[in-house]
Amino acid sequence: MCEIIDKIKDYSWSAGFAIIGCKINSETIDIIKYAINNGFQVVSHGQEHTHVEQLSSRKEMIDELVLPIKTVEQETGYKITMARLPFLSANDEVLSVAKELKLPLLGHGIDGGNDWNGNVTSEQIIKAVLSSVNDGAVGCLHVRENTCRALDMILPELKAQGYCLVTPEELILKKGITPPLGVQIHNVNDYMR
Repeated sequence: MCEIIDKIKDYSWSAGFAIIGCKINSETIDIIKYAINNGFQVVSHGQEHTHVEQLSSRKEMIDELVLPIKTVEQETGYKITMARLPFLSANDEVLSVAKELKLPLLGHGIDGGNDWNGNVTSEQIIKAVLSSVNDGAVGCLHVRENTCRALDMILPELKAQGYCLVTPEELILKKGITPPLGVQIHNVNDYMR
């Protein structure tokens, strides 16, 4: 993750990182602190990275979303204000829980070329991202070796096309919207007045 942060920082840009609660430990908390201290946003990506809609109670859904928030705040003092659902999977109850928690949900407005899959090449990731990038879109790439390599081509091309990377909060502020609740935000332009 630090290498990805440094590549993005080289452009004086920032981004967000979705954190899985059960993966927070003494090693990863230092990386999370590095991201925060360098102006990156941290969002909840669930405690166990499970299909939240398959959990059997609202309490389990709340815990899945909130436990990483509590852990990061306890360890760093940083307050997470957004989440990204694992697998982007949700039903009406999950969306209702997020709305109740006043937790905006980030979606997936840029195709990452299934970069989570270790068999996907850097070239496939580059092609997917550059062919789907658009103004106001929320992107989602994973901390994987091929994704890190792909950024060497993606970042300069985005700059050449006039784009820049910002945190989800910065994107919402730049567009002047109030983050909608109870939906997954794929492109903030969809919520402009």
